[in-house]
Amino acid sequence: MFQRLTLRTLCLAALTLAPAFAQENKFTERLLQNRYQIAVQEGRLSGTGVGVLQNALTGAQFVLIGEDHGISQIPQFAGAVCDLLGPQGFHTMAVETGPLAADELQQWIATDSSRESLIAFEKKFPETIAFYNYQEEYDLLTHCVRAAQGREFRLWGLDQELMGASGLILTRILETHPGKQAADEAQRLLQKNDDAHAAAVKSGSPGDIFMMTASDDELNKLRDLLQTEGNATSQALIEALIKSRDIYQKNMNGSGYESNRERALLMKSNFVSDYKQATQADGAPPKVLFKFGAWHMYKGINPLRNNDMGNFVTEFADSQGTTSLHIAILGVKGSQLRFAGIGRPAQPADFNLAEDKDSDFLFLKPMFDNLENEGWTMFDLRGLRKGFHTLEPVDKEMERMIFGYDLLVLIPNATPSKEIQ
Repeated sequence: MFQRLTLRTLCLAALTLAPAFAQENKFTERLLQNRYQIAVQEGRLSGTGVGVLQNALTGAQFVLIGEDHGISQIPQFAGAVCDLLGPQGFHTMAVETGPLAADELQQWIATDSSRESLIAFEKKFPETIAFYNYQEEYDLLTHCVRAAQGREFRLWGLDQELMGASGLILTRILETHPGKQAADEAQRLLQKNDDAHAAAVKSGSPGDIFMMTASDDELNKLRDLLQTEGNATSQALIEALIKSRDIYQKNMNGSGYESNRERALLMKSNFVSDYKQATQADGAPPKVLFKFGAWHMYKGINPLRNNDMGNFVTEFADSQGTTSLHIAILGVKGSQLRFAGIGRPAQPADFNLAEDKDSDFLFLKPMFDNLENEGWTMFDLRGLRKGFHTLEPVDKEMERMIFGYDLLVLIPNATPSKEIQ
């Protein structure tokens, strides 16, 4: 009896598991049908996925690259995309920096002494530029300038200003020559900023810098003084400082959703303003390449439960009768450059998205298990959408990725970016 019962139980278990295995195999089969090899060699794309990528780019008004920061191969890929987009009229790039930082970068990438200018700027205004003080990221900007084929290259910074940018903002306010009371107050806050930064360098903690330690009262006092003693530029600058500070403080105080929501609204507002100005200047809507962290470029609700910049752009494209293409690019394992503290050089850190317990991308295991043998792997996620119900059940985050991005590029062995010294 025991043996018969055990055999029956095993048979029932096998029958129960069979549909799950069948579904898994069906998903993998569809995945392999939409898998391509791709690589960047000496700045040029190669592999079976090149034609698919070129066709996807053709006719797009907006191209959005969502990345994992600090990986040297990703700007190589973005540079190759710039080469494909330049002949299509792309000469505008939106990046994950503040508008002030982007303005500085745009000036430097047009000159021969650009790196020297960046190094001098960072000594005077540390922790003000995000990511583009990495060698490969900076080279990407100069590469995309050339890819614009002589047209005026625009760089849009859509994000809040970086956590150390208060010194730059207060300096720029003083350069507008406000009235005496406003100037005295700005100078006083600038000294407090320098003192706070010195303390933060000793501790390494972002919580010690002026952006975090400044009080509402003192920032509001300067804002009120600039309403009567300043001009429109100085008033916009103090608003940028207050807004950036609010985003950071909410995040540090555990209000992550509220911080991300405010940040997304700011990016959308900055985009609309830049887009209108460019349309008026050119007499036609600009084609824009975006390069942001992967969470920001999702269509729909992203993993942070936010309708972020990527969703705004695809909805905007729909309303204009144009199209957007969303490309996620990630390193599967290897090393990436990461923030190591105020006043400290960024440091390489090992990671493995397929195995690390804190990995945000464990749900991509079917992709990780089916990489090409050579080069990088590109999955055309659009090919998984038709008849998607026949592939279910699918992990919720996998479904979000399939409908949130069009293409997924995976780099099997990532190497870290290098800071410009």
